[in-house]
Amino acid sequence: MSKFAVSIFLALGLLFVNSFSQEIPKTAVILEKANVTPTRQLVLWMPNPNKNPRDAQEVYTCPEETRGHYYSGKANVSLIDLKSNKKINTIEIDSNGEQSIDLPYLIHRGYYKVPTIDKNKEGKPILMNLKDYNADGKPYEFALFNALACMGLETTLIGYSQKQDKVIQFPIELKFHEKISTSFWADYLFGHKPNKKGIWAFQIDYRGRAGSLDKYEFHYDKMNEKFVGKLYSLFEE
Repeated sequence: MSKFAVSIFLALGLLFVNSFSQEIPKTAVILEKANVTPTRQLVLWMPNPNKNPRDAQEVYTCPEETRGHYYSGKANVSLIDLKSNKKINTIEIDSNGEQSIDLPYLIHRGYYKVPTIDKNKEGKPILMNLKDYNADGKPYEFALFNALACMGLETTLIGYSQKQDKVIQFPIELKFHEKISTSFWADYLFGHKPNKKGIWAFQIDYRGRAGSLDKYEFHYDKMNEKFVGKLYSLFEE
């Protein structure tokens, strides 16, 4: 092969490698990359986040259990074709009505997997901890968590849809008192393991806080790629 041919080959290879990175702004922070198949990769990134460190000597508050030291801002997940290194699609993570989302870059072990910890018992979390949440036999999904207080845990699920060949944030449909609402977040859902294949049944007791005993039942709708649930609330008389 001539020097000229080698130069062309290397140049084309460099273009391949940089094709996706050119679509990301210089201010962006790439939090993680995770391969879901030999040819598909998920990339979690934030276009222009604020960095919010915490005092490592302070005791964690309840909201800090899910955010620790965190980035705040818009967050995106892109699906990359590893053969061409081109983007297939990108979603902006729905932040449940907020202007931004908080994602930890350093946190102690709890809601997120933290392989290595330091002297403060904190470490870099694996946010895209891929598991088989929808019981289809393929570990293509990851959950994010947001504790607003000591009661209440917002959860959402993001993953690779092989059916659509896209990254998606899974819709969650909830029926309560004959009304049906659709969101991308559900209280505690992905913090629980299914009782059996694709079925979740759990309850949250708010009665000590002048609330109700909330009983949830969820299942995964494979055809429409969404989670469907019912909520029953029991109040003390």
